[in-house]
Amino acid sequence: MTTVAADPCGITLDEAWREWLNECFSAPKKARTRRQYALTMRRVTAYLKAGARDVATVTARDYVRALRGLWEDRSDHTWNANRATVMSFLRWMREDEEDGYPSLSLPKRCKAREIKADRTKAVDVEDLDILWEPGTAALRERTLWRCAYESSSRAEALLSLDVERIEWGKQRAAVVQKGGETVYLHFGEMGMELLRELVGDRKTGPVFLTDRRPWNWRDRARADRGPGDRCRLSYNRAEEMFKETTRRLALAEEGLSFDFLTLHRLRSSRLTHLAEDGVDTPILQAISGHSDPRTLHRHYTGVGSRAVRRTMAQADRRERERRRDEQRQRPGRPRPRTRQGRLASRRLRR
Repeated sequence: MTTVAADPCGITLDEAWREWLNECFSAPKKARTRRQYALTMRRVTAYLKAGARDVATVTARDYVRALRGLWEDRSDHTWNANRATVMSFLRWMREDEEDGYPSLSLPKRCKAREIKADRTKAVDVEDLDILWEPGTAALRERTLWRCAYESSSRAEALLSLDVERIEWGKQRAAVVQKGGETVYLHFGEMGMELLRELVGDRKTGPVFLTDRRPWNWRDRARADRGPGDRCRLSYNRAEEMFKETTRRLALAEEGLSFDFLTLHRLRSSRLTHLAEDGVDTPILQAISGHSDPRTLHRHYTGVGSRAVRRTMAQADRRERERRRDEQRQRPGRPRPRTRQGRLASRRLRR
C-alpha cells in the first residue's frame, strides 16, 4: 500500500472523516462507537492542524506522527483503540478510491501493542460486601453498585433503567444494552430491596437521578427527567462517585483490594464468582449478554483468588487428616516399667 499522498481530490480532511462516520456509523446502535471515533479524528485533525487541508495531501507519515504524539505514552489499550480508528478510516478511503480518495495505509512499524492479560480483575466477594453497607455511601450509589454486581450488567445499561420497566414480582427489568438489543437484567433479594427503597412511590421516569436539577435540564429529553426536574445520572458522574468511595475505603481499611477499581470490575467480579461456583456457560452468557463464549471465558471467567484459596484450604485439610491418620497407625514405643528405665528414657528425649 502507498504511504505518500495522492493528487488533491477537493475534499478536506474534516469533510472526509465526517462522511466516513455518516456512512458507516449512522445507526442508533452504533452511536457510542461513532462518538469515540469522532473524538479520535478530531484530536488527530487538531494535532496535524489539517482540518481544512485536502485529504489527499495528508500522508500516512502524518497519521503516524499524530498517533505517536497523542498516544505513544498512553496505555496499550488506548494506543490500540486509537490506532484501530485511524486504520478503519484509511481502509474506508482505500475502498472508496474511485471517488478520488487517496489509497493509504499505516506502515508496518506502526503496529498494535500486545495486551498482557490481567488476572486480578475479580475482587473478592468479602471485600465487596463493604460497598453496600448503609454507612458506606448514599442510597443511590449503594443501589447502583449492588444491582451492577448482581446483574453483571454494564453500568451504561443499568443507568438507562426506567421505573416502569421493572418487574417487581419476577425480580428483573428490561434495558437496552450495548448494540441496541433489549435484554432482561435479573437482580437478587438485596438489589430488589434497595431498588424499592430508592424508587419509593414513583411510577415512571429514570431510576437513578441526579441529586439536584442540572443547569442544562431544559436540553434533556423528557424521558430522562424525573421529579423536580432532576435528570438521569450520567455514567461519568457515577464512575467518579464510585472511584472516590473506593479510594477512601482503601485508605481507611487495610487489606482491601480496591486498587484502580471501576464500575466495570463489578461485572467482571460477579461473572468470575459465578464461574467459580460452577455455573454453566449458557447461563453465564445469558447473564452477561455475550454472544461468543470465547469472549466470555477470555475476559471474565478466569479463576479468582477466592477459588485458589478455597482449593489450598481443602488441600491443607486433607494433608492434616493424612498426617493424623499416619500418627494413629504408627506403633507406639513400650513404656519402661522401672523408675530407672523411665529416667533413662527421659534423658534420651532431652
